[in-house]
Amino acid sequence: MPREDDFRIDIELDHAEREALRIRELLSALRVRHDLARFEFTRHVRIVPAGPTHSHPILTLGTRFAENEDLLLSTYLHEQMHWYLWRLGGPDYDPVAPFFDELVRRYPKAPTRLPEGARNYEQTYVHLVVCWLEVAAMTELIGRERAIAVADTQWGYRWIYRTVIADAAPLGQLYEAHGIAPARTPEALNLDETARRAAATAAQKKTPRAAARPRSRRSPRRPPARGGRSRG
Repeated sequence: MPREDDFRIDIELDHAEREALRIRELLSALRVRHDLARFEFTRHVRIVPAGPTHSHPILTLGTRFAENEDLLLSTYLHEQMHWYLWRLGGPDYDPVAPFFDELVRRYPKAPTRLPEGARNYEQTYVHLVVCWLEVAAMTELIGRERAIAVADTQWGYRWIYRTVIADAAPLGQLYEAHGIAPARTPEALNLDETARRAAATAAQKKTPRAAARPRSRRSPRRPPARGGRSRG
């Protein structure tokens, strides 16, 4: 008869470490092969074996959804596009807000649950922007055919990917009209941020008792991990 004191539980982390190293090597190879710098709106990336992939506060890659280079590239670019929108808007402005209602008008019956939509109503429509930017960047780097092939394999955001591919041109026109597309470079955003800070400093010197800055329209919540793929 087995004795209770014979029971044993071991923890083996070698596989998790190997997976994390594999992701790091794949991403490093992609950065050498492609000009990813123009799409890197945050320069801090961490890898968490078996963890969720999300964009904020640190771009975090899990070890799922990275079975091959194309899939990892799409995952990485997706999270970077969340950062792009975050930085494009500045601290007190959501760049999607001016045309959010237009997206709702165009797609009033958009699914707002996984796997067809995102995790909720707001995230579904925001991802019409994020996924469009992701596919556009993938197209630039590996071609339209491969970009669409990767999008077609996604478990989550199925309707969103189908829509941004089918309506690529009209959505592109909408995003161009609102300064979202084509995606600006990190260097351009850095210059904008420097100019905003300089203007804010000058305004404070001129009016030291000015009214408090308006509250950000950004959600105080961290962007959720991406639905279906555990990504933000």
